[in-house]
Parts: sequence; C-alpha cells; structure tokens
Amino acid sequence: MSDQQMRAGSRPLRILASGVNFGWGSAGKLSSVLRALRSRADLEVTGIGTELGRPVLTGLGITRWRTVDVSDAAQVNALVAELAPDLALVILDPELATALQRAGCPVVYVDSLPFLWTEHDPLPVDVELYCAQRTLPLPPAAETAMSRVRNLTWVPPIVPHSAGLAGAALQAESGAVEREAGLAVLNLGGLHSPFTGSADDSYQRLVLEPALDALSRAGAERVVITGNLPPDTELPPSGAMTVEARRCAHDDFVGLLLRAGRIVTSPGLTTLLEIAAVDRSAVLLPPQNLSQVLNGDLVEHGCSARLRTSWPEQVLTRASIDAWHRQGEEYAVERIRARIAAACAEPLRDVVTRELSTGIDQGLDLLANSAPSFARIAQDFGGAERVAAEILSRVPATAAA
Repeated sequence: MSDQQMRAGSRPLRILASGVNFGWGSAGKLSSVLRALRSRADLEVTGIGTELGRPVLTGLGITRWRTVDVSDAAQVNALVAELAPDLALVILDPELATALQRAGCPVVYVDSLPFLWTEHDPLPVDVELYCAQRTLPLPPAAETAMSRVRNLTWVPPIVPHSAGLAGAALQAESGAVEREAGLAVLNLGGLHSPFTGSADDSYQRLVLEPALDALSRAGAERVVITGNLPPDTELPPSGAMTVEARRCAHDDFVGLLLRAGRIVTSPGLTTLLEIAAVDRSAVLLPPQNLSQVLNGDLVEHGCSARLRTSWPEQVLTRASIDAWHRQGEEYAVERIRARIAAACAEPLRDVVTRELSTGIDQGLDLLANSAPSFARIAQDFGGAERVAAEILSRVPATAAA
C-alpha cells in the first residue's frame, strides 16, 4: 500500500500501542515509531497500559488510554472486539503481544534487546511480525531463544526521525542549535523494574550525590536531572550550581541532548542510541539492571571504557552478573537490584559514593578532551522508519479503501 493511498483512505489506521512498564526505553521507541507512522499516514491510536511511560509520550495524539488484564482472555477479546484495531504495536511486552495476537489482533512486536534473552525468558514467538533491533551480537543463549521466533525481521537502531536528528546534529555543529557549555543533563532513566516495584529509591540515593559533585567540579553551572524521579525527591546540596529535576516529553529530552555541554546518563539502550544519533558522547552512570550492564559493553567497545562508571566489586562483579544472566532476565534483575539496595547501608555507602565520584570524574575529564562520539556504536539509525514501513505494508485494505 502506498503512502498516497493511506492519505486518501476513508478512515485512519486504527492502532493499539503499548510499551512495557520497565524503564522508559520502550516509551521512547514507541514515540519514535508513532512519529514515523504519522508522517506517512493518518492514525487513530489507543494506548494500552504503558502507565510508566506516558509522560514520555506527551503530545503524540494518543486519543485514549485503556488497561487490560492479559491473563483474562475474555477481557482481551472484548477489548479487541470493541476497538476493532487494524493492528497493535507492542514494545517489549511479550505477554500483551501474545494475548492480543490470540484475540485476533495482528501484532507488530518490537524487541530492542534481543541479545538479552535466554530459554528462561518469555518471547511472543507467533506474532504477525517480530522486529528485533540489531545492536550487540547475540550470545549463544540468545541465538537459541531467538531461533524460536517465526516471523522475525531485523531492523536498525530505533531513534526519533533519523534524518531529522542527523540534520539537528549538523545544525548544532554549525551553531544553528546553540550549545550551552554550562548546561549538563543528568539522566536517571525510568528508575523502575516490575520485578522490584516502584518504592525502591536505592539507585538515586547512591548516584545523585557523586554525579552532582563531579559535574560541579567539571564546571557545570546548571544541571537538569531527567528521568522518572519522584516529585518529592530531596536533591543533595549542589553549591553554586542550579539544579532542577523534570520528567520530559520525548522531543524535549532530545532537545536537551542537543544543547547540553555535558551529558551523564543511566545506560539505557534507547538513550545511548539517541545520543549516538545526534553525534554526542556521554558519561555512563553504573547500571540499574541487566540490560544496562550489556549496553555499557557497547560503549566500552565502540568508544572508550573510561566513559563507563562501574559499581565497586563489593556491590557487583561481572562474573556474578553473567552467572545470574544464565537463569534469565528476571532472576538477574532481582539480584542486581538487591545488591544495589544493600549498598545503601553504612559503611559501604561511603565507599560506593567515593568510587562512583572518581569514575564519573574520569569520564567527564575525557568528555572535556574530545571523547569519541557514540555514533561509532551504530551505522544506521533508520529503525523507526523501517518499522513504520513494515506496519504500513500490513495494513488491511479496509483501512485505505
């Protein structure tokens, strides 16, 4: 079906859209693909679930939000019958994808972390189309897991408006987008795992103070803390720096990445790829979960190990993480988060914050001396457009008659 046919269609394309409630990466991917779709077709989008990621999706024209119990087949069937969607776009939520496909709604599933999976992890192997983002090589366990997927296609990294981001990066280099030397972005990401709940504030308690101290020593004058930080979070003293915390819509966050003189970020893969797409680099905070451990490998191998801040060995070792990984993502994440929580207790906390501060200092020093761009970690950033094209190729004729 051509784009012209879609625009001339008698009704919009009806899509159910959802991202898993684990961090904010899935909401970023959802935003990127929906924007790519809207540039080519009229859409009527109903959001499903995605409670955690909704702030990221502000301004995307999602007409309504619904929730559904994926374990209740009758409820899922009723939702699909009521909304009569042409298809569903589901990011990293295998249970929802499987339930919708079984209810008769074709599902385009986006998996941004295929390198993560083992035989212990659920995958929606029978969906209409399974789009796997190509970044890190697949280890043997992931190759075995992914071999079960029937309708698999590989796509480049998914970022918002790949051509537009490239143009924005060029504008930044030429001065059309003003770079603010004194502005720093400190991104904490989604700060949530469904395996550990939302009440655990261990991560921000450990990383906020050393990160702000390091940014102050590096000469930052204003710090914008982004991510899913609770509104009542008490921020550490910041001296002469101006510090504010906010939850950003996707476009606002990308704009901050373009303008900031320094970026320090939790190593979520979507954020790393968006930094790469605008030809910037950043200092990585220590990982919050299993995927962020592996995402750090991407930066270390493609750019520099000095940009990567690791937990002290008293908190986490790579050998332990790799052993836990063999038991599946949930098993590993539960243990990683438990170790992070335990590190908040004295006297270990003082040791941890000192070592993190030193590691962030090292990374910021490299940033100040022309750190290699994250653009080295990927060659093609057209994944959002590729997924949009795959979706439009599967639109039933009734949506464009």
